[in-house]
Amino acid sequence: MKAVQNYVKNVVDSVKTTLVGMRITGKYLLQKPITVQYPDERLPIPNRYRGIHYLEQEKCIDCLACARACPIDCIEMDAIRHGKELEWVSFTLDYQKCMFCELCVYPCPKDCIHMGTEFAFTTYDRSEFVHDLLSYKGMSRDAKVRMVEAEAKKKAKDEAKAAKKAAEAAAEGEAAADDAKGDGEG
Repeated sequence: MKAVQNYVKNVVDSVKTTLVGMRITGKYLLQKPITVQYPDERLPIPNRYRGIHYLEQEKCIDCLACARACPIDCIEMDAIRHGKELEWVSFTLDYQKCMFCELCVYPCPKDCIHMGTEFAFTTYDRSEFVHDLLSYKGMSRDAKVRMVEAEAKKKAKDEAKAAKKAAEAAAEGEAAADDAKGDGEG
């Protein structure tokens, strides 16, 4: 008798738990699916997401504030100054070390380094995690044009000064010759 009671109780419990599970399944069965076909589709990224860095190179003044602020020294930057213009050699960030803390963003006086929304940085080779943030190597085309123009202006200005001095010297020489000629006649 007791065995029959346990059997009936087990059958009732099984039906109850099946109905509870089917109720949960039925609730989600009528909803729109939330599956995202990554990488073809992506979920929206929040504005404050800390992803892979990007650099506004034309704003950067090579002050090294971001490199100094990095607690694990994963930022290395090198540039050569030509007056007020910079010739970039490298601006690398080692993502093997980076902990995406965003501490490099805040001390920047020109607000030129930012955390992006890109997050898929996968590779089979660890050396590819040292990422170059420069969008172009060396000086920008505009900076080179401005430098060439400045050098041409300086050269023209120097040539004008030299021509002016030569003209003044020639005028003084003519005046001295005229004075000597006038003294000889009188």
